[in-house]
Amino acid sequence: MAYYWKNKIKEHFIKRHYLEVLKHCSYLYAKIIAELDSKKKPSKLKEIKTVEMFSMLADMALEHEEEARALFEYYQVTKTKNNWQTEENIIEMIGNFDKNLCELSMVIQSIQDIDIDKNDGILYKDFEALEKDIGFKEAFEDLMFSSKIIFTNKNDFLYFVKNLVKFGFEDIAMNYFENSGNFLFFDRDFLNFYKEILQNRKHQ
Repeated sequence: MAYYWKNKIKEHFIKRHYLEVLKHCSYLYAKIIAELDSKKKPSKLKEIKTVEMFSMLADMALEHEEEARALFEYYQVTKTKNNWQTEENIIEMIGNFDKNLCELSMVIQSIQDIDIDKNDGILYKDFEALEKDIGFKEAFEDLMFSSKIIFTNKNDFLYFVKNLVKFGFEDIAMNYFENSGNFLFFDRDFLNFYKEILQNRKHQ
């Protein structure tokens, strides 16, 4: 894809001109397909993925703007010059958006009255009580190999993960993100904190 056109598409997306993004993507897709040949196939395939991703992001933004822009920020942080795996990941995440949105709703939904088998874990409110008695680091170390912590809303989970990083459990915090599924990256608070962790790792 010509550098000019790629930047133009990104510029339109940043300015929330989503219909312009779709128009440019449609034009570029037709142009790339027309020029496709065996010698240029690898680079052209990458261009097709990039066009497809921006087209899907713009289409998504027409109804779910905040989530689409969060994914765009995730793309900006994780992309690499010679690897289009990031584009494929974004496309897959958009394709699973309905499922992921449902999962996110389940994470932030209050489930205070549910009956939880204590053998499976403890509620975060019980962990908080232990934390007040002996401190976060000690409370987490006491439970990390024996019990899982069950969260009933997003803010508790975000606060917990931030404390993990604060008290030196950065790798475990990253595991929490990765094991929670892609749906977390549709939430701006989680995405921003994930970006902070990545940036801190670059400076280490």
